[in-house]
Amino acid sequence: MKKSWQVTPFELRFINKCDTPVTTKQEKSCHFFLSIRALRRATLTRLVFTILLLAGITPFSASSVYPQQGLQSANDPANKHFLNVSYGGQYLEITSDTDNPLATCWNSDGTLFFITGRYSNNVAMYALTKPWEINSAEFVMAVEIPGKNQHGLYIRDDGQKMWVFDRTSIWTFTLDSPWDLSTMSKGVNTDYSHFVIRGHDIDFKPDGTILFIDDRDAEAIFEVTLSTPWEVSSGMLTYTLDINDQQEELRGIEFLYDGKIMMLLDTKRNEVLQYNLQTPWKISTATFFGTFNISNETQQGRGLSFSADESKMYVTGRDEKRVFQYELKTE
Repeated sequence: MKKSWQVTPFELRFINKCDTPVTTKQEKSCHFFLSIRALRRATLTRLVFTILLLAGITPFSASSVYPQQGLQSANDPANKHFLNVSYGGQYLEITSDTDNPLATCWNSDGTLFFITGRYSNNVAMYALTKPWEINSAEFVMAVEIPGKNQHGLYIRDDGQKMWVFDRTSIWTFTLDSPWDLSTMSKGVNTDYSHFVIRGHDIDFKPDGTILFIDDRDAEAIFEVTLSTPWEVSSGMLTYTLDINDQQEELRGIEFLYDGKIMMLLDTKRNEVLQYNLQTPWKISTATFFGTFNISNETQQGRGLSFSADESKMYVTGRDEKRVFQYELKTE
């Protein structure tokens, strides 16, 4: 991605080290460096906008500030993902089941739906009479989750493992009976605060060998390699994708098209951002493609998920206490 500042030799050495840190000490150094670099760019941006205003020049529109970059072949259906997104008026009301509803997750056939509640410290479960149709969901139960600031949620396809992310650490739970929250284990916590500043959501590569974490304050996506599949305690940070040029307040991450597309929810922008990956599941090959605006439905998008066939998108509206359903089509 293009940068609007000059990188010093000292910074270049740091950037190279942050791509593949080896030790905890290096990860902490990278964590500090990313924060300083983000502050530096934010200050520069404010200075430029102030100069423009004093000169009587209107600052750039959102479309010019966030140009589409690195577009791939137009023949790739992934590149048309956001050209055919529509909201059909379907939503789920969740006013009494969770407080401050956030991340969402589904079972493989779309008959069960799950959502985290930050203030209620729980995960709520719903059953759908019509698979993937959010307005057919009915509340089943909720379970309390240890810790605080629960946000991210991931349940493995077999329904036997669940992970809840609380900004800087991950809780791992085993479900003795698949998809049944009442059989949930006590939970084990894994701390990632040595490089995560303020994360909100997580996603896994389907074979459990890579964990992805979004981080609003670091303005980055972290790629964490798990030496033991699905064991987050075995993770090591292997790549950091700088998305400062696009993100403002990240709060959701999902991979589509077998790892060829990464979708990010940005609350402040009121948009979902799409990145295309040249090499599936390798965020080092990601390029920014475009966005889809959700401001007509919510000004506080806090959760993002998709149907198994990737034809539907679901966004949690915190203030509305609703989960909105969108239709996605490719030509």
